Amino acid sequence: MPNDRPPEPTDTSAAPHIVDVARLPAPLHLYLRALLTSRKQATARALPPLAFRRRNVVLDATDIARYARLCGFSEAHGVPPTWPHLLAFPLHMLLMTDRAFPYAMLGMVHLANRIRPLAPLTAGDRLDIDVQCGALYAHDKGQVFTVLTTAHRDGKLVWRGESLYLRTGVRNALGSPYRAELSAGASLVKSATWQVPGDLGRQYARVSGDYNPIHLWPVTARLFGFSRPIIHGMWSFARALAAVMPADASNMRDLDLLVEFKTPIWLPGEVTLWRDPQGSAFELRDAAGTVPHLRGRWTSASPTSSHPDPQS
Repeated sequence: MPNDRPPEPTDTSAAPHIVDVARLPAPLHLYLRALLTSRKQATARALPPLAFRRRNVVLDATDIARYARLCGFSEAHGVPPTWPHLLAFPLHMLLMTDRAFPYAMLGMVHLANRIRPLAPLTAGDRLDIDVQCGALYAHDKGQVFTVLTTAHRDGKLVWRGESLYLRTGVRNALGSPYRAELSAGASLVKSATWQVPGDLGRQYARVSGDYNPIHLWPVTARLFGFSRPIIHGMWSFARALAAVMPADASNMRDLDLLVEFKTPIWLPGEVTLWRDPQGSAFELRDAAGTVPHLRGRWTSASPTSSHPDPQS
């Protein structure tokens, strides 16, 4: 990720205007809002000082268990570190479909995600979740922008996320140049092969609330230029983390999880997991092991003496 540091809000001279969200809109309403943003021009502009907040969000044990099963997390992992991102995603959509937000949402490319769990979470916890605009970066294909997410429990910061998206076609993009942080892993070895069924996008939508049409059915994917559905990037990130992270990771200090998305995973299909036996780097690749779908890394200040067996 650019410069390996959490970007600051774009306009640091003004405190963001915070919109408190008492009740989330239905997923269909959010995607109708996304469709309406298609009229926005692909013009480089600063991001607004705007934020959305949900208070007192319960970590529901049943919902977490369904999500954990679909992504491969065990009970020993506790609350998956990616779970707060799902709770925040409707706020991401509200932010990116707001009239003040300068870029059309449809067709955006999810470039990267960084997650920093700062304290163990437990089912039944109640979180205050905030989402706001972050830094801009110039990409050779358009404008990269950042969405920052924080979660507080009893007033204490317990989780932080950073999502980078690319709006293609924007000329004279603002910000410093975007540079991927992760490079191809020459020392990675194949550790698992997974079949991804054709209905995986619909399964994940039901547990995540992300009903983007490109993930659901062949006919809806074709409407947006895809020959077949593709699986959500955050499923593939979570699935890989579930296989490579030790079960005690939630108790580690300074945990830092990073993923960079490279190519879509088509549904149905087959993917292979590659990992560094001596380190924390990993990749999801195609069945032949030649094309990367994502590159990732997890690090911690607390060393661990063992790694879990790959889940196949």
